[in-house]
Amino acid sequence: MRVACCLSSLIPPPARIVLNSSWCGIHRSAGFLEFKAITINPGGAGAQVYNLYRFTGTIEVKAIYGIFTNVANVVTLTACSWDLYDGAVSNQITSAAGTNCSGVSLNSTVLKDAVAVNALTLMDSNQVRFTEVAASSRTYQNLIINGKNATTCYIRWKCTTDANTNCQMQFACVWTCRYPGSTFGAV
Repeated sequence: MRVACCLSSLIPPPARIVLNSSWCGIHRSAGFLEFKAITINPGGAGAQVYNLYRFTGTIEVKAIYGIFTNVANVVTLTACSWDLYDGAVSNQITSAAGTNCSGVSLNSTVLKDAVAVNALTLMDSNQVRFTEVAASSRTYQNLIINGKNATTCYIRWKCTTDANTNCQMQFACVWTCRYPGSTFGAV
């Protein structure tokens, strides 16, 4: 009980809580939505890696997804996945084997809705589709990510393309800070 009394004296009154501070309930609950748009493979071929978001400290990712906003040429777009990278070591947050997105339709969606050993889910917009998770009330699989100490780390999109692949994606990530001083943002 004494601990609660000591802590309660440290918590500022609601009128003085600063948005995004460690005491902010909005920051800790619903989270922030961060966007990142990329153009995939303008002229390259083979394995492609794109830094989407940078972070430091401890962050909870409540949802991560991407939407194909231009599909000029997606004949070859395979092994699509997300990973974390600290400048030296990468750690897959979806299966490294990836998902085949070749031939995907405009406005199709990819999302992380399962644990890391599983591939990301592709919902091709060539017909009506839905996804749900039977064991949870969440559509997305959330995760806690912890960056390497004193290092800017990244959430990356990885895929394999051919020389003609040309498409654009809009990514979104819902995140919350889990330790004061942690940072997150689009690259």
